[in-house]
Amino acid sequence: MNKWIFDHDKPIFKQISDKLKIDIACGKYPPGIKFPSVRDLALQIGVNPNTVQRALSELELEGVLESRRGDGRYISDDPAIKDNLLNERIHKSCIEFIKSMKNLGLNDDIIMEALKRELQTQANSDIL
Repeated sequence: MNKWIFDHDKPIFKQISDKLKIDIACGKYPPGIKFPSVRDLALQIGVNPNTVQRALSELELEGVLESRRGDGRYISDDPAIKDNLLNERIHKSCIEFIKSMKNLGLNDDIIMEALKRELQTQANSDIL
């Protein structure tokens, strides 16, 4: 894993938490698997272990990670957690897309038509 690039407008621990949620939602870390240690993750990402600890604590509070005393952290086995994370990411991406299109002055019909056209183009290409 390469060092991450962070946005200065958002707390680093929150960016780490958000990125890890995406990785978990996409299956990079399967349910029930042992999660990397704070120290290992901090080295991989290139940040202070305290920052990683704060991000992982947030994920624990949200039920994404489970702490097992003396054995580290594990990805939750609850399938609803992964589904919720994926739906949350889909929702955020859609909101960002819609705002971007609205900022161009496009109405809903034009946005829908453009999206349908691009989905068709992608379906006919090898990009996905």
